[in-house]
Amino acid sequence: MKYFPLIFICLLTACGVYLEYPPVGNNAQWKLIQYTDTAVYKLANKKALLDSVVDVKNKQVFYPDNRTQFTFSGSELKPGINELVLNFYCEGKRKRSKENLYMVSDTEPMQVELDDYFILKHDQEAFTQGLFYWNEHLYESTGLVGQSTLRIINPENGDIIRKVHLDPEIFAEGIASIDNKLHVLTWKDGLVFQYNQQLEQINIYPYRLEGWGLTIMNKKMIASDGSNKLHFLSDSYKVDSLIHVFNHRGPVHYINELECINGMVWANVLGEDKIIVIDPVTGKVEFEIDASKCIDRHRYPDVGVMNGIAYDEQNKLVYLTGKNWPYLIVWRHISFDKSNK
Repeated sequence: MKYFPLIFICLLTACGVYLEYPPVGNNAQWKLIQYTDTAVYKLANKKALLDSVVDVKNKQVFYPDNRTQFTFSGSELKPGINELVLNFYCEGKRKRSKENLYMVSDTEPMQVELDDYFILKHDQEAFTQGLFYWNEHLYESTGLVGQSTLRIINPENGDIIRKVHLDPEIFAEGIASIDNKLHVLTWKDGLVFQYNQQLEQINIYPYRLEGWGLTIMNKKMIASDGSNKLHFLSDSYKVDSLIHVFNHRGPVHYINELECINGMVWANVLGEDKIIVIDPVTGKVEFEIDASKCIDRHRYPDVGVMNGIAYDEQNKLVYLTGKNWPYLIVWRHISFDKSNK
């Protein structure tokens, strides 16, 4: 019993810490936090003062202005589960906190139904991987090992103007143009192919990601890899930066073909007949376009997933298709207005 006073003093001065916000929810594995929320850690002993906080994983040190609590914005987290291990130091003592925070968007995507469109014929043998509009023509890449092709298509009637077969060893994926060159990703081959406007091969470069979708924004290449990430690439196809794509439920995975339209990134989601519209700065999904009524899967049981988005900026036309689809959808896109939601 003679040690009791010492133990009692230690308990009073110990740097106890608890997460005040976000509160405990109905999931014992994590606490939900929105993109615009602020997480708040507080000291259990109200008389204690916080000296510093160390993010154990990232080796970052913080010196809070308010020494009675520690806060940070949800926007500093990546979408989905974040395991936070923080060391709190006060009065010469250390307290470790470990929390799982599940970060989601504060915005529920506006739902848009794709209607008022017409169709053009499309080669149903085309396993479409990429589609874009360039120099008054549609350019399409198709995949599968031994069957990958590049095509130039007449956007007025769907006729194939030119078609070339690619290296039979590769699986071609997303396609885009910059500096008068076509850039074609490959799925798992670790290569990017360059072609000129006549579909003549120019160069081959190494590529470390899985190739899925590719588009251009402000003369910068943006690529998807089937995850919930968009990668901003350098001229040498290395990742300069990336964003995580997420909505009010969490990360959106299986992002596939991409297109830049009016400063936003449109993307197919593998396995779904919908298009998501992504803010390229925050990664938030702002709109979801329902295209499920555009293909009758009972009438065409052999068609694959929706994959292919192209935009004719001058005429404000969006071209959409999918793997082995019998037609191209042509939609006169009207700018979305959230104020009318």
